[in-house]
Order: sequence, then structure tokens, then C-alpha cells
Amino acid sequence: MTKLLVVLLTTCSLTAQMNVTVNRYDDASTGADTHETVLNPSNIKVAEFGKVYSYFVDGAVYAQPLYLSDVAIPGHGKHNLLYVATMNDKVYAFDADKAGTPLWMRTLTDEMAGITPVPVTDVTNNNDLNVVGNVGIMSTPVIDAAANAIYLLARTKESGRYVQRLYKMDVRTGKDMADPARIEAAVRSTAKDAVNGMLRFDARAGNQRPSLVLVNGAVAIAWASHEDIRPYHGWVMAYSAKDLKQIAALCTTPDGADGGIWQSGRGPAVDASGAIYYETGNGDWDGKRDFGTSLIKLGLHGNALAVDDYFTPHDYQALNDRDADLGSTGPMLIPGTNFLIAGSKKGILYLFDTRKLGHLTEDADGVLQTVEVNGGRIMAGPAFWNGMIYLWCEADFLKGFRFAEGRLDPAPAVKSTVPNRGSPGGTLTVSSDGSKDGTGIVWATHTNNKSADHGNAPGVLRAFDAQTLVELWNSEQRARRDRLGTLVKFVPPLVVKGRVYVPNYDDAVNVYGLLP
Repeated sequence: MTKLLVVLLTTCSLTAQMNVTVNRYDDASTGADTHETVLNPSNIKVAEFGKVYSYFVDGAVYAQPLYLSDVAIPGHGKHNLLYVATMNDKVYAFDADKAGTPLWMRTLTDEMAGITPVPVTDVTNNNDLNVVGNVGIMSTPVIDAAANAIYLLARTKESGRYVQRLYKMDVRTGKDMADPARIEAAVRSTAKDAVNGMLRFDARAGNQRPSLVLVNGAVAIAWASHEDIRPYHGWVMAYSAKDLKQIAALCTTPDGADGGIWQSGRGPAVDASGAIYYETGNGDWDGKRDFGTSLIKLGLHGNALAVDDYFTPHDYQALNDRDADLGSTGPMLIPGTNFLIAGSKKGILYLFDTRKLGHLTEDADGVLQTVEVNGGRIMAGPAFWNGMIYLWCEADFLKGFRFAEGRLDPAPAVKSTVPNRGSPGGTLTVSSDGSKDGTGIVWATHTNNKSADHGNAPGVLRAFDAQTLVELWNSEQRARRDRLGTLVKFVPPLVVKGRVYVPNYDDAVNVYGLLP
């Protein structure tokens, strides 16, 4: 009887489901996989760990891949699936456990019918800026595992017109589960670019960079601009997860200008009440309808999105003038608390109580704490594990800041010896077996030898002991086997069940794991 129980428990442990349905693992945006029982600091070394294979796709992968366990594919049985979306408007479902062709693939273009991804030069007139090539599916989709649905936003150019659509696809087949929703919105406005008192969403210029998220039966989506090309505005829209009907639309600067939400690709943080937290970039502010350069707390109330609370730095206009926007990264909730972390291009970490963000005051008394990181801009942002907030700014070393009793220790508790030189800094994921000592690893992608602020640059994947930040391994140690390729900015490594999935700009997703 005892032996049978041991066998059953072991089998359950090995087959336990692990799903990654949203950017950075959870609605809090912690960037932590705390269910990793295969990889640990003792086996991440060049003789035991490296690239095991790659998936090849059509287009650069700017979206974090997502993962579902035990998906029943018609005619193919059950598989663990990795979902990959590309800038050429392709969506793939791969068997996550082995190399090979996709189990299904969906293309959202039709060149013969004049439907293509949007060439970024149509928007920026330059192919060597923040985005190189096409703009198709740029943000990380979101999955409702219970409904077998994956939601994503695709941009297309259709016989000279620019279109953005929200899709709801079956995770098992890639087929539509509802009619795709064409993104359109208008709000009353006194802005300079309003027409007849109405401001309309611009499908050509609107940069849908932040990851999608599900909130109380709705899909929340946000937009900024490309390269701050004016006129532009920040937008947030909510669509019914059931039928993709638009529920609400909010412009962050309906009577002013700018206020885009880009967050270096991070999604919003969503708390247990359903409140949605975004950081807005440079823009006008009046505290009533215009909320540029702010942390905003949104509520979905019936068919309306409303700013229920906010924080705006007292020097927001000076920040605007210096392009030092607050919204260079996305907010992160600290699990089990009412605390929220935000960051800015000034290299400042802010600590807030979500119950009172503080609005705009001369002494910023709504902020519980500010920590100057002194490492350049905060872009890809933090990850959290075991009371530690990890951060790797663009001109700094990877650091860990201790959080305890409602305070951040401003002095790093741990720091690596590996420097980063130039944008975007390190994009982080933490993996661990719960909170067990000796199991935590900080994974990071960053540029290998130059800034990727504009144009492309080679990338490198690194692994650090989460408790000491001693480097364990990197993809250049045995470059012929493990090299990452061209970096895609802001895409965190995805760690699931002993594998590390890392997209690159070279039409591939590299898969790292323990070597055979």
C-alpha cells in the first residue's frame, strides 16, 4: 500500500499541470515561476545545460510565448503546447517538449488579397529605430485556459488601409471562437487633433505594445505611439472575452496630447478586486480627464473605464521636457500585500499603497518610498521572489533589493559583477521550487556588446543564483552550441518544467535545458 502511494504521488508530481497564460506569469506581473523542480543552481553549468533545439517561425517574436499543459489536439492526442506569435502576423502552437513542426499554425494575412503586416516604415519612415521590419502581432497574447481561448491583437495593411483586430482563437486548433473585432473608438475631445469635437483611435499610428490581460470577463488592451510621432494619445479599451464586443474605451489625454502606454511591453498589474494599473508616458495632465506621466488605477464599471485613483509626479512637466517619462516600465504588485512597485526613466523605483496612490502633491506624500537605483533608465522592469525585487537597468549591474515590513532597503542586498552597457538593460525571469533555499535562479536577456536603443544588437541569455547573484552560466560560454542570436528587446525568458524558451529576432525560439 505504501509503495503504491509513493508511485501515485510521484506520477502526480511529474504530470502536474503548469500553465503560463499571461505575460510574466501572473496578474501581479511578478515574473516568477515558483513551480520549477528540474532546474536549480547546482545543474546550471556549461557541461550540463545549454541549447537543446529551436523552433523556426516566420517573423520576429516580440511577444512572450505562452504555455499550456495537456491540451487535446484533434487527431493528435494531448500535448504540452508553446504558443508563439510573430510580427508577420503568424500564430503557432508547438509541442513544447520536442523540436518539430507546429501542431497548428494560423496566418492572419493574405498577400494575394493585399493583406500584409504593417511595414514599420509606413509609420516611422525609418527601419532602424525601436522596431525593425514589420509590425504584426507585437504584444503578448493572453489565454483563458478554462475556455480554451487565446486572445491576441494583430495589425495589418489591407489594400492601403491600416487595420487592428482582436482575435479569440481556440487553443486546440487556432480557429476563431468569435468574429474578430476591428479596433475602433472615439471620445469627445477638445484636443487639437479632434474633428468636430471627437477624437478617434488611429489604427496606423497606434502602437499596441503592452501585453493583454483578462479582467472580470473582459480583455484589456492599451496603446501608445511609435517614436512619439505626434499627434498621438494613450488608449485603453475593454472587450468582452465571450464575444469580443467592445465594452469601453478610455483615452488618457482626450483634451490634451500624448500620454501613451507602452511599458516596455509589460502588461498592466491587476489586483484581486479587478483594478487595473498602468503607467502612462509623457503627456498633458489636469487630474480630471488628462493623465499623462502618471500611474493610473482603472476600474471597469459597467460599460465605462474610469480612473479611480492616480499618482502624478509634481515635476511631471520637467519630466515631459526631458523625455523622462514615468511609463518606461510597467507596475508590479507585491503578492499578498497592498503594495505596488513602479519605475521610471529617471531610474527611480516607487513604492505605493494601492489603497491610496496619492494624486499630485508638491511633496509627493502619496508615495511611500522612492529609491534611486543610479543605474540609468528602468525599462524591462522588476521581478520578485522571496522578498527580493530584482532589477537590471540599462547602465548597471543586476541588483536585488530586499523588501520587508512595507519598506524597500535602498541599498542592494545582492549585486552581480556582470555590467550592462546600453538599452534596454536586463529582461528578467525568476524560477524556483517555491521559496526553498538553493532553488532560485534569475534568468536575464540583454545585449551582448552594444546598445539596442535603436536598431538591432546581438543578445545573450544569462543565469544567476537568485540568492547571491553569482553568475552560473551564459549562452556565450559555448557559443557555437548555445548562442542566442539577435536580441528582441523586452521579451523575458519563459521557464517551464525544466525548459527555458527564449525568442530572438532571427525567426526562431531557442529552447534551453539539461543536455541529453
